[in-house]
Amino acid sequence: MHLLSVLVMELLEADTTDEADDASGTVHEMLPRIHAYIEEHLMDPDLSPESIARAHHISVRYLQKLFQNDRSTVSQWVRRRRLEFCRLELGRSRRRITMAAVAHRWGFSSPSHFSRTFRGAYGMSPSEWQALATSAVAPTAPDAQDGPRR
Repeated sequence: MHLLSVLVMELLEADTTDEADDASGTVHEMLPRIHAYIEEHLMDPDLSPESIARAHHISVRYLQKLFQNDRSTVSQWVRRRRLEFCRLELGRSRRRITMAAVAHRWGFSSPSHFSRTFRGAYGMSPSEWQALATSAVAPTAPDAQDGPRR
């Protein structure tokens, strides 16, 4: 009788371990899909935890739990990715584009919200970053006039 109970306990533990492995595998498969979905929809101003959860047929609570394992929230991750793309766009632009255009393009609700969020993340305003980034790439006047060096 004792041997039979030990066997049953071992089988139950094996089932529990398999279920935990399956759930962990699902998390590892789902999170990259969610990240890819977010990347594709970053410019959508209506992108939200609710819309992301709905697109993946999961609850908002479960979505938040997936991101909690990465020590982040869905909203923080979306905001960080949007800011990174805004920063890249502002740094690459040879012509000055308005902060309102960049904010709108990347799904921010208003230019002032974008500016506050950008300053909080990078320690300078978007226009300060743009001026700094474009001046670092632009050739200086003396170098441009010197012509090719021999």
